[in-house]
This record gives sequence, structure tokens and C-alpha cells, in this order.
Amino acid sequence: MSQFVPESGLALADELLALPTPAARAARLRAAHWLSPAGIDTLLDLAAQLIRSDPGKGRQLAECCGALAAQAGAPAAVPRAIYIGAQAHALNAEFDTALELMESARRAYTALGETLGALRTYTGLMSVLIDLGRYPAALEAGRTALAGLRQATGDDPPAAAQLIAAIVHQNLGICYDQIGRYDAALHAYNEAEARYRALGMAENLGHIANNRGVVLLGLGRGGEALAAFEAAAAIFASAGLMLSHGQALVNVGDAQLLLGSYTRALDAFERARRLLEPLDAQADKHVLVLDTADAYLALNLFPEALAAYRQAERLFEAAAMPHERARALWGMGAALVAQAHYDAAALALAPAAQLFAAADNAPLLSSVLLEQAGLQAARGDTQAALATAQRSLTLVGDHDWPVQRIYTHMRMADLLLPDVAAAEPHMDAALRLASHLSLPHLHYRLNQRLGRVRMLQGRRAEARALLTSAIDQIEQLRGTLAHEAMRTSFLHDKATVYEDLVALLLEPGDTAGIRAAFGIAERAKSRALVDMLAGVVETRLALADDDALAARLATLQADLNAIYNELLGTTSEPASSQRRASLHTSASELELEISRLRLQAAAAMSAHDLLAAPLQLDQIEARLPADLLLLAYHCIGDEIIAFVCAGGRVLVARALGSVGTTQRLIQRLGTQWDRFRAGHAFIEQHIRQLELSAQRVLQALYAELFAPLEPLIAELLPQPAGGTPLQLAIVRYGPLHQVPMHALFDGQQYLIDRFEISYAPSATVLALCQGRAPRQSGAALIMGVADASIPEVIGEVHAVARQLPGAVVRIDEHATLAALREAAPGCAVLHLACHGLFRVDNPMFSALKLCDGWLTAADAIGLDLTGVLVTLSACETGRGTSVGGDEIVGLTRAFLGAGATTLVVSLWLAQDATTAQLMATWYELLRGPAGPAAALRAAQLRLRAAYPHPYYWAPFMVVGKR
Repeated sequence: MSQFVPESGLALADELLALPTPAARAARLRAAHWLSPAGIDTLLDLAAQLIRSDPGKGRQLAECCGALAAQAGAPAAVPRAIYIGAQAHALNAEFDTALELMESARRAYTALGETLGALRTYTGLMSVLIDLGRYPAALEAGRTALAGLRQATGDDPPAAAQLIAAIVHQNLGICYDQIGRYDAALHAYNEAEARYRALGMAENLGHIANNRGVVLLGLGRGGEALAAFEAAAAIFASAGLMLSHGQALVNVGDAQLLLGSYTRALDAFERARRLLEPLDAQADKHVLVLDTADAYLALNLFPEALAAYRQAERLFEAAAMPHERARALWGMGAALVAQAHYDAAALALAPAAQLFAAADNAPLLSSVLLEQAGLQAARGDTQAALATAQRSLTLVGDHDWPVQRIYTHMRMADLLLPDVAAAEPHMDAALRLASHLSLPHLHYRLNQRLGRVRMLQGRRAEARALLTSAIDQIEQLRGTLAHEAMRTSFLHDKATVYEDLVALLLEPGDTAGIRAAFGIAERAKSRALVDMLAGVVETRLALADDDALAARLATLQADLNAIYNELLGTTSEPASSQRRASLHTSASELELEISRLRLQAAAAMSAHDLLAAPLQLDQIEARLPADLLLLAYHCIGDEIIAFVCAGGRVLVARALGSVGTTQRLIQRLGTQWDRFRAGHAFIEQHIRQLELSAQRVLQALYAELFAPLEPLIAELLPQPAGGTPLQLAIVRYGPLHQVPMHALFDGQQYLIDRFEISYAPSATVLALCQGRAPRQSGAALIMGVADASIPEVIGEVHAVARQLPGAVVRIDEHATLAALREAAPGCAVLHLACHGLFRVDNPMFSALKLCDGWLTAADAIGLDLTGVLVTLSACETGRGTSVGGDEIVGLTRAFLGAGATTLVVSLWLAQDATTAQLMATWYELLRGPAGPAAALRAAQLRLRAAYPHPYYWAPFMVVGKR
């Protein structure tokens, strides 16, 4: 075969596959003097190599060789060609076909008397049986192959037999790993490695490194696993083995995920995706979907994770891959539990447990049992949860499965608390096991739980140190995330540790403790937004290097725009209730797909390992006016507390009210606003009764949230004489973000009568906005899009323009997304008057309707609005959804993240005629000495004189710089 050059063989193979008929291919080989046993054998060597880089092409070439073998006088090529084709079908998850072809190849080898060839087919058979979850059969096939090799070759096997034995041991290792027998797996890999090394097969050593890394991952030895995967990836990259390289990169991502390096994990998955995309390797592509879902779950991106798990589960069920399907079902269950969809979670977790039990995979079965225990606890059945967790503990026993054992002991401790005596032994066991593992996501969980135990024991100093350490570890992990969406979601399930430490620090009369508690509460508020304002996290996606991704996003956004238009009723025919339900479903599906593609784009962005520290209280006070009182709410479980800060002092009010009661009052307030949908005649007839009804709800909210603070406010900053309003900046928390504090009613007056109120997502955001210089150059940009339901928009635009000389005005067909993006970097004031849409189930897709499309919050965050005063004169632009770390996701956060210094937004569906009046007055007052907060207060009081009901005058508020 020395006469054949590999490069010429590859070129010839490409020519052959391009020819239309076997006769033409035979003629081409004959002309090149390759239609011979040696020539066909060389082409099959090439086909075998292609299986590792381009499986589809390798299969086609093998089939071509098999068809031409008789003419070439090469009967031994037939079973080899069949076997190579079987391998390609297996890689494409076509397992039944692969099994049939492997059996056919074995019979053909046997008929030719090729014993080693027949034994070689057992290696492929083992791989397929492992993928099918038929582990006992795979182990038996391996034992049969090894026995056959001993019988055929004796004690001095040739190199070909050594190679087959090495592959068999490698597959035995994979099988043992899948059933949790990690020691046996490592022993098998050692056997395979010794043979590959003796044969000088460096590339195969890469596969052993890759497989050994998988075992180390299961043992929680993430650093060692990562080193093994990276070594394997380097070997495969150097050899040009795209498939193997992609597989190794998927494993690199898994190791980074275990180590808490989430951005690096997603980057590895993205690099793997680009390698696997052009290949006929469906099984590996399915695994990549599953592992990416695991990353989304770790980041608390639950909708995206659930969608990916569901996709993976369907793929694995169709491909008959039970191990991976069980993993997908387990992930689905975890994502559903996190979203409180308990019935659906139970339906996902039950078959996952059955599949792992059928495979005798004790480590992963124990993990599913722990998830089921968590589900039972969430449903309030603690005894059932304890019994299930105990089953998991019995299952893992003293086996060398440290990660599963740690999580089992932590779950037992969670379920046993507040019985410290029963819980503490489990915490001690978990700590002993974790001391040997460098896994940050385990250590912060352990510190948090042990901190709570120490709190219950009254060991406050130890509790404080442990809880502080847990928070530091959480924030170190969050600092590795490159994109704001990931930083936003990451704290979703971690608010409890902040609440625990705040509660611990709030000793009555302990001024230092109160200030420290304020600092911890501040660390739990709008941290991703603070990172954006500090410029340490990316807000703009880099799509320039991926035209296909950019095009797909544009198509999906266009489809979503059409659905939003129909939902809002801007199309020619109003939608029926059934059609609207269908539209909402379609919108959710499109939004989810867009979110996933944006995360895919974000995966290519580099992390800076930076985290903007929230300002300390003295730093905040230094940036705020001396006569400003700061009121910062926080929640500890169901308890609402408030910090009242002014003049260098800070007081705290405990047990103001309950979260549950406040949420019920907010729902009642929403009902008050909904009554204005009943029509003009009804409103006009009952306006006084409607006003009194709204006042009763606002008075109840006042009693719950503000009345207990009146003495503290009076102590720190007495009401100015002469009716001058007291300046008040309010930082709300959780459900309080939906409360119009300026409209709270004390029975005689609204708070707006006594206070000049502004809002901020956190005290740090307030101070950063207050200290930010407004953009000095640039004209105002005023954009308005009217329709039959908001006819006053055009009048509003012209009224605002009269107060802003030199303003650039864009109305209707001229108010486009492109015009906004082009003009935004150069404007000092931005006023958008149009329809607004709040997406309660997906607030980053809350949007403003311009002429040619919808500007979503996710898009707005990428605008350059540094130092700009922004007014969103549309409905519900101030609404948002509070997620972990009290990130208020929606249009307000998006425009602040884009750089807006002052933002005026609305909390409910504003009436367009009164909105037009309010805006004209506000901008008129801004031309005088009044700042934004003072001007808006005066404009609202003026409007209230004509329209007393708060529905008309109170929806808008100032956020940020006053």
C-alpha cells in the first residue's frame, strides 16, 4: 500500500463520491490503478479515519468500497466496509441499523475465516449496547471478545489483537462509568491505556484521557477532570479529528460547569456546537443540547433549561438512548420544581428514577430521589420527603460517590431543621466529604446551611462568618458570568442567605449591626444593573461573527412583532379569545427561542471575572443631597422591614407588614385600575365611588408599609415648614415594586402632598445615577406612534416639542427602530410616546411599539443612552418582575442599563389624554429650576386638580437622578 499517498486518496475519494453510478466509480479507480485489494483497503483506511471527523462522508466511502470490492478482487473489504458503515449509523443514533450491520459484518468475517475481524465487531457492538442502556449485554460482549482473543492468540497476541483488547477495555470502562462503578471503570481505562501506549497510539490515548475525565467528573474531582479533557481536546485538535474534538469540548464544558465557571462552560459548548454542526453525528448533538440545558439550569434560566431538556428528551426517546433520556427527564423535573410546577415535575422524575434503577445506576438514581424529596417538601409533605431522602442515603451508603453523598446529607439536614441535634450530624458528614473537593457551588451551600445551624444554636459570631463566606463565594461565582442576563438569573435561588445574614445583624440598638445589615441588603439588590452601570458586564451581543445566528434572530423577531401587533389589536381584525390564547402561546415559544439564541451568542463573549461592589452607606450618603431621606425596603421571608437613612444616621423598622398581605392589597389595587376598562359612561357615572374605593386600598397599603415609619422619618428629618415637601427617595423590594408609594393615602392626604418622591432599584443605583453627569450636547429626540386607541399621542409629541427647542421629531412612519438606534447616541433627551406591552411571564420581552416593530427590553438595553433623560410615555413601562437578587426585569431596568440617568415610567395602563397633559406640564416645569422629581410632582398635583382619581394622575414616577 506504500504506492498510495493519503492526500491523493482523499482527492480521489471526493471524486468517487461525486460520480453518479458504480460503473463510473469503477472506471475512475481502474484508470487510477486503484481498483485492487490494496487500493480498496487504502480507501477503507480513509473511510475509518473520516468516521472520526466526518461520519457521513466516511459511511458513503465505505459503502462505495463495499460495492466495488468484488470487481477489485478484495472479498475481505466487504465485512470491513459493512462494519465502518455500522459505526457511522451508530454515531447518527440509528442504533437498530447499526446492530444489524455489525451482525452482518461478523458473519462475513467468520465466513472468510477472519477471526480477529469478527472479534473486532464486538467493540462496536459494545458501544451501541451502551448507548441503548443495555449494560449487562455490553459487559457480556466485552467478556466474550476478550475470551475469544485469548483463545485465538494465546499469551503473545499480535498488535492487531492488542488493539482490539484495548478498545474492549476502553468500552468496559465506559460501561462501568454509566452504572456508577467508578473504580472498575478506572481499572479498565488503565488496561486500555497500557495497550495503546505499547502500540504507540497517541490519538487513542486522547480518548482514554477523555473517558477517564468523565469518571473523575462523577467523583467530583473537577480540576483533574478538566485537565484530562483539555489534554484530550488538544490531541484531537492537533490530529484534525473534528468529532472527537467536539466530544472532548462538550466534556470540557461539563467540567467547567462543575467547577462553577459558567461562562467558560458555555463557551466550550459553543465551540463544540460549531465543530459538530456540519457532521452526521446526531447522538453527540443531542448530548450537547442536554449538557447546555444543565448549564441553563445551573444559572437558574429555568424556561430556557426546560425547553432544552424537553427537546433533548424527545431526541433521546426517539434514538432509544435511555441513560441520556433519564438525565433529560431528571433535568426537566428539577426545572419544573424550581418553577413550582409540581405535578409536571412528578411526571418527569418518576420515569427518570425508573430508567436509572433499570440500569442499576445507583449514583444518579440517588440524585433523582433527592429531587423527588425536594418536590415532596415543597408540597408540604416533610415525612415523605425524609423517607425518600433516607432511601437516597441508604443507596449511596459508603460508596465512593462524594458528590451524591454530600447532596444527600445536605437534603437530610434541610428537612430536619430546625431540629439542630438531628441535622448537625448530616452537616458534619457533608463537610468532611467536601473538604477533599474543590467545588465552589458545594461550599457556598454548605456554609449557608451551617450558618443557619449556628444561628439556631445562638452561636452568632460563627453564623456571621459562615453566612458572609457563603455570600462571598456566591458573588465570586457570579463575577465569572459575561452577560447581564446570566448575572440576573444567577441569584434567583440564593436570596435566602442574604436574608439570613440581614436578620442576624439586626440586633436592637446595635448601630454598627444595622449599618452592616443595610450593606448586606444592598448586596442583594439589582446587582446585575449595578454591574452594567459600572461597565463591568456586557449588555450588547456580538453577532458580527455569526451571520446565520443574526439572520435567525431577525426572522424570529419579525414573527414576534406580528404577534404583538395582533395581541394589541392593531391588525385589521380583532382576535377572538381562542385566537388570543393561541397568540400568547406562540409569543412565549418565540420569546423562548430568541432567549436561547441570545444565550448562544452570549456564550462566545469573554468573562472578565469582575463584579461591581455596591456602595457602602457612607459612600451613598456622600453622593445624595443632604436634605434627602432614603427609605430602603427589604424582606426577610414574609416579614417586610425598612431602613430609614438621613443625616448620617440609619434606623430600621422591623415587621412593618407581611409580604402575603401586601401582595393581596396589590391585587386589589390592580382591580381598581381594571375598572377603568368598563367604558366612559360607567366611569363618568361612578367616578366618585371609584375614587373612594381606590383610596381605601391605598390607605390599607399606607397602614401596612408607611404609617409605622412616620416616627422614624420625623426623628431623622422633620417636615420642612411652610408646606415645602420633604425629599424622599424610595428603594422598594420584591412585590413592593408594584406599589405607587407617592399615591399612598393616610386618610386625609396622599404622600405626594407631603413628599417629593423618586424611586430607584437600589441605593447604589440611586447614588450612581445621582452622580452621573447628564449628556450636555445633542438635541431632544421625540418619537410618537399613534393609532385609534391612543389618538392623543400626536398632540403629546407636538406639546412636548414646544418645550424642547430644536428637538428632532419622528412621528408614525418616521418613528422607526432604525431611526431610534441611529439618533439615540446623540440625544440628550429621549421621549417615546406609543403603545407599551408588559409581558408578565417574560418581562425582558416587554416592549414599546414603534412604526416598524417592537423595541423589547432585551433590545433597549443595547442602546447607548449614557447621561440621557428618558421618558417612556406608554402603558406599564415601569412594571417589572422581581427575580433573584431583586433584579427588576423589564423596561425600567433596560433603559437604566442602557445608561439613562433619569427615567420617567408608568405603573399601569395610562389614559392617553391625561398623559398628554401631564407630559406637557412636566416638560414646561423642567425648563425652570425644578428637577425631574419636583417637576413631576408639581405636574401630577396640577393634573389631580382636574382629575382627582389616582388612576389619572399617579401612574408615572421618576426613577434615578432626581
